[in-house]
Amino acid sequence: MTIPTPLTPIAHHEHTPVPRRRGWWRTNALALTALLVLVPAIGVGVWWNEWNAYYGFGARKVAAVQVPKDGTVELGGATWGPLKAGEAKDTSSMNLPSGTRFVIAIVPVAPDGKSVSCEAPLLIQQSTGREWSPLRTEVGIPFSDDEPDHCVNDLADPDDKTSVKPYSIVVGFVVPEDVTGPFWLDVDPFGDDRFVRFSLNP
Repeated sequence: MTIPTPLTPIAHHEHTPVPRRRGWWRTNALALTALLVLVPAIGVGVWWNEWNAYYGFGARKVAAVQVPKDGTVELGGATWGPLKAGEAKDTSSMNLPSGTRFVIAIVPVAPDGKSVSCEAPLLIQQSTGREWSPLRTEVGIPFSDDEPDHCVNDLADPDDKTSVKPYSIVVGFVVPEDVTGPFWLDVDPFGDDRFVRFSLNP
């Protein structure tokens, strides 16, 4: 058996400089650059997604038609107003949480012939944008066909079967006692890119 010849070690010159290690910033320059681009892009993307979900494609209308005080406005195939609003004085028969009050709003609706559709109005504090949805059975007020909380389509005028007779939307809102007005009452009729806005300060 032949014994292999030992490998001769590679001789290093005494003056060969030791390779310098690259700094952390240089080593990660590409990743840091990508991070600087992606973080703002992700932030803008999240903002746009939220905005589009809230306002995009008519999800939430932004053009309000302000109704004059004690006046009316024509929009979406109907005449809206004048608004009647105030705070309920006797709430002893209602199941209100402590520290709250009950704000009532009545919106007369006079369709221009055909029925008009809308969701229940919203109450909005003008100074903060805080919103409240109407409550009824939740506070012990029984449902009534004569007091709808949104637009109705089956109230035919007895004198003219092709038209809808006027009616009133009646809504109530449970508002904390320390929340002050003025408020907006927004009614959103379908089929129009605008909505009706009343101002009230009960």
